[in-house]
Amino acid sequence: MTDRPQSPLSDPGFVAGLRPIPSHPDGAPPDWPATDVVGVRPNGTPVAIDLAAASRPVLMVFLATECDGCDQFWRGLSDPPPEVDAMVVTRGPGAVASSEVAALASDLDRVPVVMSDAAWSDYRVTGYPFLVLVEPATRRILGESVGFGWSDVDVLLGSSSVAGPPSRPPRPPRPKRPPQPQRPDGVEP
Repeated sequence: MTDRPQSPLSDPGFVAGLRPIPSHPDGAPPDWPATDVVGVRPNGTPVAIDLAAASRPVLMVFLATECDGCDQFWRGLSDPPPEVDAMVVTRGPGAVASSEVAALASDLDRVPVVMSDAAWSDYRVTGYPFLVLVEPATRRILGESVGFGWSDVDVLLGSSSVAGPPSRPPRPPRPKRPPQPQRPDGVEP
């Protein structure tokens, strides 16, 4: 029996070397205005997130219920970064099971979860995890990126006007491999 190959996203060393990928070709934030997020909660009740009501920048995290990397955002948002108002946006109930979203959202006491296909379209999200940071008073999108890991949240917050300490402690450095002995001809064994 052969082992199923693991995704490179399960290797912390691989993920640590990745950089955020902005959706705009030149890396600039999009020039279209942010829109309110309208949809339903996982329990089916209608919900509308009015961006103008936010007092801090809004971090929208577009997630799926099953994807490489989404699980760390579901877990990480149980303690959201203090400098933003965070929310999770999934596809609508026609595209994803509400019960699966509800199970993943059960630990997100301080983060609203909105199921909305319209939001994915409004923000031109084509994949997940995807991060969008919005300045609510002006409805300006401050930045956006594919989310390979929680460090991408820190990069997005740091690259915008939302500066502060990392929202998670830095990961300890990987141990260095000991030097390999060399053969007399200089070739490593």
